[in-house]
Amino acid sequence: MSSIILLHGALATEQQMLPLKALLDDHHARVLTFSGHGLRAEEPLDFMRFVDDIHAAIMHGVSERVHLFGYSMGGYAALLYAARYPQQVLSVTTLGTIFVWSDGILAQELRKLEPAVIEKKVPAFARTLAAWHGETAWRAVVLGIAARMKDLSSEPMLTVEVLRSITCPVLCCVGDGDTGADPERTRQFAQGLPNAHALVLPDTKHAFETVRLDTLLPFVRAHWAASEG
Repeated sequence: MSSIILLHGALATEQQMLPLKALLDDHHARVLTFSGHGLRAEEPLDFMRFVDDIHAAIMHGVSERVHLFGYSMGGYAALLYAARYPQQVLSVTTLGTIFVWSDGILAQELRKLEPAVIEKKVPAFARTLAAWHGETAWRAVVLGIAARMKDLSSEPMLTVEVLRSITCPVLCCVGDGDTGADPERTRQFAQGLPNAHALVLPDTKHAFETVRLDTLLPFVRAHWAASEG
């Protein structure tokens, strides 16, 4: 039975992935919290550290090849890992990942990443962030994510050379109502990978908690099975 590592999105922790993990009791599914998040909020928030986090999780197991499932930011990190350590990865599944950061998308996302605005307009979300990352640290996490988004916009990490290094099968999932990880851009991105295809989920927006996992999972399971031959 192959292992699956579930990778959370920006501003979250491994807690975000627990509902999906609960549906995978027939697999060895593991979760992790990235550097710069949760109890690790004091650590640097950096994508290459995320790659190291994934590698440490794999090496902490039995060093077998794994399937990576990454939501949003986690999907970006999963692809970076697959490019760097292709021998460790059976497949990658991304969900709601923004692969190419245009100025318009960046501006749209940055408007959501102002701690004072979050506290004023979505106080329940601010309380969730405080519970995940700490009463004081959560604001630094938000600002750190904003900084990394700016970095990806000015200097993308998923370059043509990096994408050519990703040899495993990749399934790029996106909701038809996701205004950040737009379906058409997701399709175009998948076409640029050596072994990938896109899946557009009906009546689905970006937020992970709104994704119908019972609708998504059959496609992901089929992807895993095909990847194992």
